[in-house]
Amino acid sequence: MLGVLTALALEQGVESLHERSLAHEARQAIDQEIQTDIGRTAYRLSQQACIEKRLDEIEALLGDWRDDDAFPAGLHIGFPGDVGLVYERWEANLASGRFNEESAKDQSEQAGLYSLIKILDDLQLKEIDEWSQLRTLELGSRALSPAAKPMIASALASARADARSFKLLAPVLVNSRPGAARTAFSPAQLGTACQPMRKAG
Repeated sequence: MLGVLTALALEQGVESLHERSLAHEARQAIDQEIQTDIGRTAYRLSQQACIEKRLDEIEALLGDWRDDDAFPAGLHIGFPGDVGLVYERWEANLASGRFNEESAKDQSEQAGLYSLIKILDDLQLKEIDEWSQLRTLELGSRALSPAAKPMIASALASARADARSFKLLAPVLVNSRPGAARTAFSPAQLGTACQPMRKAG
């Protein structure tokens, strides 16, 4: 009987160690995922000044658009530099039930950060769509129907509102872990809003 109890105790001890190891690995993976999102968000935030300047340039362009010769084809509207944020490890941790085994403090911090990450990701997805509409200006005023102007103006207003929201919320995530090591993010597609809108000469 004693041997059976000892074996059961050993088995439970091994299982407990295994669970603690898995929980530690999950926490490390989540920390790494958050750091990845911080790097990606910091990159997009570094494009903010150029994005705001480009939106001002587009607004001025629309204000001067009164005839077919308002602006030529070949403008460079650009890309805002949005990069998708990731939260697969967080969702896997939720699905496995390990999230419920973490301390209340860790649960609160993770839930808050990942709620913010999803909001920022949604803003960037909207921004990509809005800039796609703004890039129709690259066709030039002769190729565009006057009926396109309200659609482009609406896209501009939405892009400006989303850029403002990103500028307000992104620093909360970027500064959420002071002192943590941060690796610079290198996007597959660089933001191009800093490039001139009109060709020189």
